Parts: sequence; C-alpha cells; structure tokens
Amino acid sequence: MHQPLSEQKAATIYQYKLIKRKLIRPELVSSHLLTAAILLGFQMLIYGMTGLFSWLFGFAVIQVIHLIILLLTFIRVDEAADRKWVWGITPPWFGFKPANDIRMHLFRKVHRHLFWIGLCASCVLYPWVHESLMISIIFWHFWLITPRLLLSFTFRKEEKEGVLRLQKFEASYYQR
Repeated sequence: MHQPLSEQKAATIYQYKLIKRKLIRPELVSSHLLTAAILLGFQMLIYGMTGLFSWLFGFAVIQVIHLIILLLTFIRVDEAADRKWVWGITPPWFGFKPANDIRMHLFRKVHRHLFWIGLCASCVLYPWVHESLMISIIFWHFWLITPRLLLSFTFRKEEKEGVLRLQKFEASYYQR
C-alpha cells in the first residue's frame, strides 16, 4: 500500500537543470592518446630501454603524487560523496576522477591543487631522478591534468554552485 507523498518521512526530490553539455570529440581523445605514444617514441629513441622504464615508472609516480594530493585535499571536505573518487583508464579521464556527480567549485579546487602542488612535487624530485624520468613525470602530470583543466576552462562562466557529471565522451553541468 502506497502512502501519500506528504506522509512519507524522508521524501526528498532534487531537480537538476542541464545548463551546458560539452561533447568530447573522438579526434580530441585520439590526439591526446597520440601524444603519449609520441613521448614513448621519443623516450625509446633517445634513452632506449631506460626511456621505456621511465615512461612507465613516471606514470606510476605521478599517480601516487596525485593520490596523495587528493587525500590531503579531501581532509577538509564535509560530504563523504565528494570524497569518493575512482581510478580508471577510460579516455580521456585517465587517473583519478569523481565516482559521482561533483560540485563544480570542489572540482575546480581539487584540480587547481592537483595542478600546482603536483607540479611543485614533481619539480622537487629534479635533483634525484634521471632526466628521462623527470621528462616523463612532468609530461604525465600535464597529460593527466589537461582534460580536466580544459573542462574547468569550458565551464568557467558557470556558477560555482552547480554540479558536474563526467561521462565517457561528455561532461554535463547542472544547476539545482
């Protein structure tokens, strides 16, 4: 037996209005992937097997750096849903991405932190790592963060209070 809506205790209805949708063209994804292949070719040509190792290890190092920055950034986040991020290798969202919809201001804040602190952390490694590994670390940092920064730039005129939804080949911005 169904109770009328007014008698249900926890009936909450959220309405979202789609404000802007950004389709990610396959050509853009292909060119993004091609840049990683070009770096691999460059590393192999100049440094040989050390270049291949640096290419692979640099990707892992920057993932760890990004994970540490995310964890430190989320210490101050109140809602558990905003802290839930997943790791994936689905183009163009390689690396860590929000598991659910995310508030736009949090998305921007996290990626600003990822960009600047990640760049600083990468540069701090400079005196102790081989030049091919340093090239890979810096490249992977920019390569992973570029699609997200472009997305922030695309939605820059939208209000911070909205919600961003990342899907395989599109990003949608909603307002409550």
